[in-house]
Amino acid sequence: MAEAKNVVFDARWMTPVPSGITVYSRELMRRLPVLEPSWRWNFLFRNEEQRESVLASLELPTSLRVAAHILPYGPLSPRSQCSLPRFLRSIGSDLFHSPNYMVPYLAFGGPKTLLGLAPPALKGCGRCIANIHDAIPLILRDYAPRSTTSRMLWLYRASLRFTIRSSVFTITGSDASRQDITKALSLSEKNASSFRTIYDGVSERFSPLRAEARRSNTEPGRDKATKVVLYVGRLDPYKNVPALVDAFAMLLREENKPLHLLIIGPEDKRYPEARLHAQYRGIQEHVTFIHGASDAELLAAYRNASVLVNPSRYEGFGLPMVEAMKCGIPVICADGGSQPEIAGGAAEVVPVGDEQALVAAMKRVLFDDARAADLSARGLARAADFSWDTAAAETLALYREALSK
Repeated sequence: MAEAKNVVFDARWMTPVPSGITVYSRELMRRLPVLEPSWRWNFLFRNEEQRESVLASLELPTSLRVAAHILPYGPLSPRSQCSLPRFLRSIGSDLFHSPNYMVPYLAFGGPKTLLGLAPPALKGCGRCIANIHDAIPLILRDYAPRSTTSRMLWLYRASLRFTIRSSVFTITGSDASRQDITKALSLSEKNASSFRTIYDGVSERFSPLRAEARRSNTEPGRDKATKVVLYVGRLDPYKNVPALVDAFAMLLREENKPLHLLIIGPEDKRYPEARLHAQYRGIQEHVTFIHGASDAELLAAYRNASVLVNPSRYEGFGLPMVEAMKCGIPVICADGGSQPEIAGGAAEVVPVGDEQALVAAMKRVLFDDARAADLSARGLARAADFSWDTAAAETLALYREALSK
């Protein structure tokens, strides 16, 4: 019988408002212990509230060997760099997995190429796997000008390099992202070879409504004839949401039909441009912003939408596109980053920043029933290629490969 392993998953990256990393972490944590029940699984949390909330959402069988640890410091803090290696050694970690780009470098020798040493007292932490979902700050210099990362690009670049050197394998969510990270960091062949592409999945709770249910699913106060254009995601400048607002305003002027734009994502007071564009264009009554939508509200929004638009200048994966496809909703996306790869021929793809092309694509999908039905069918078929069960199985296989090295 194979030796049982002691695996550590850093859940401190998870946030109360669901993000891509939060969804990714939750779905893997829900499946990995079930796939390998003989191993001991250690989940790291920032505080008691986070631990209780996440564990309740996982609904793991009590028979599994799962331990939940509270480390009162975040994964980006200097204290994490100093204290986490000692913690890993104290519990006898065989493998540490960070679902984002920062890992405890002293535990795995990342900085030794610069410092010339790896202190013996910090050895014995096992091996490391990390996710680098994208390198957007290095690819789009104005991606989020008011963010801390954009002001400290040198440190972000160094962190990515250290993480790759520290990790047996580096996971990313698309081939496009893997290639762009390799290019942006000018990686050596050896470091680039550590990358593995594992596609994200999509939750089974996303599914189409039957036709009769869809007809009665209109939001209160909104005409059933109103066609809803949906955007789901953050408001960072690289997401290009103000351009979507402008294109939607053009569409309203040209078509004079009942249309509504629904924008769902976390509120970010640093980037009010999308709301300001709606005010400037005089279309506030046709645009709704929802911040902090629940799972049920998000599902209802997908099912009630006529089309999802993802105008982003770059995506490492683009989870809302797949969630919309799984609900049978046609998708329009830009051609930045991995979006064409993830769309797989099942979406209308327009050039980044081309508002006229975006307006034309929305017209085709909203007012051509045959085109909308074709995209819906293609999207449902494409969404079947993305499964969290598959992602978890491939991740576990990577764990085994890393432990065997």
